[in-house]
Amino acid sequence: MTLSRRDVLSSGTLAGAGLLCGSLPAPAQAYPDRPIRIVVGFGQGGPTDVAARMLADQLGSVLGTTVIVENRPGASGNIATQAVARAPADGYTFLIGALPIAVNQWLFPDFTVKFGTDIVAVAPIGATTNLLVVSPGLGVKTLDAFTALARSKPGTVTYATLGRGSSSHLAGVAFDLQAGTEMLAVAYHGNSEATQGLVGGHVMAWFAPAPSVAALVRSGQLVAIGATGPSRIASLPEVPTLADSGLPGFDVRLWVGLFAAAGIPAERMAVFDRALDQALPSAQMKGALERQSIEPLAVGRAGFHDFVVAEIARWKPVVAALR
Repeated sequence: MTLSRRDVLSSGTLAGAGLLCGSLPAPAQAYPDRPIRIVVGFGQGGPTDVAARMLADQLGSVLGTTVIVENRPGASGNIATQAVARAPADGYTFLIGALPIAVNQWLFPDFTVKFGTDIVAVAPIGATTNLLVVSPGLGVKTLDAFTALARSKPGTVTYATLGRGSSSHLAGVAFDLQAGTEMLAVAYHGNSEATQGLVGGHVMAWFAPAPSVAALVRSGQLVAIGATGPSRIASLPEVPTLADSGLPGFDVRLWVGLFAAAGIPAERMAVFDRALDQALPSAQMKGALERQSIEPLAVGRAGFHDFVVAEIARWKPVVAALR
């Protein structure tokens, strides 16, 4: 069960009242003996938040404790990351982090939380692939046609993003670097606003989360040029990848994983890891991820640390191109 912080505080008040009435304190219990907190660096309702809430439900059932999801959006996920890095390394606070974990140390040089030193990888959850979509009025239906248009009009082909350093923004910059184009990023506050901007003709393209635009592609209101990951999207199998269409190796996905402050006692992490072994493969968890078009990240728990290290190195030159 996922409870709000208010619910937990209320139950804590009742427990305190019981002690004042003279009941003896319970003997020390094995970990966990109180609620666990999962901090999410994004707002409610998005793919990362949905994954966090289903994971919280599954972990709570396995561990026999309450797992709270706390949304702390802002600063491209840095607020949440910093909160977890500063929390006691006691196994009661975890972070649902994503691609910005690898990007933000280059995007925000003054941000002091470092991967591997302050926060560590716990487990991969999955990755979602974006779609490069355009308005039908743009008159292009293939990668070659879109690239030719963008090359012919440097600085004038606009694309929607969800802000500086977002996966949609990084996909656009990576596209520019590989395709030899120079597009203009236009920031929006959310998926629905960006979708409206594209459908309304205010921007020409968008590297969009598949769930946000799949129905519009099927109805013909948007044209899908290609998927940004290494494989086609299950919900739109007819849409090729950008890599197969002429940008070899192009791979920009919003991956999601579980992180924690460095230094959690090994015996507690062993308990938590065993719970993850049951929670992550559960039918409920798989169903929640599939509904958000989040596919498995084929690196495994043992390889997740090295994956993040490689992502940090990979995104350094892309972020440099933002400046």
